[in-house]
Amino acid sequence: MPNTLSWLANNTEGSLKRAVVLGMVVGWGNLNGIVSSNIFIKSEKPRFYTGHGVVLGFQCAFLLGGTLFMHFALKRENKARRAGLRDAQYEGLSDDQKMIKGDKRPAFLYTT
Repeated sequence: MPNTLSWLANNTEGSLKRAVVLGMVVGWGNLNGIVSSNIFIKSEKPRFYTGHGVVLGFQCAFLLGGTLFMHFALKRENKARRAGLRDAQYEGLSDDQKMIKGDKRPAFLYTT
């Protein structure tokens, strides 16, 4: 969880947007308590095959898969921004207007 939150905070610009996104991630993470109370079945005690299998499956699919997907997607986006492919959208805007765009502005580079 600390790695996810720090990565998310680095890739979200603007205090309001960052606060909302971090709150959503922590909220979704807390839903794990509801899931875990239903997948760790008393009759499977002490091994809990179902519970551990579901947790392992979720970690492989979402933690590893999501991390790899986001790494390569953000790397591709950074490459496009460095090449100037996002500059046309913001032509004619002042520097202050570009700064208001936060992480959508072409000069912002994501942490991969």
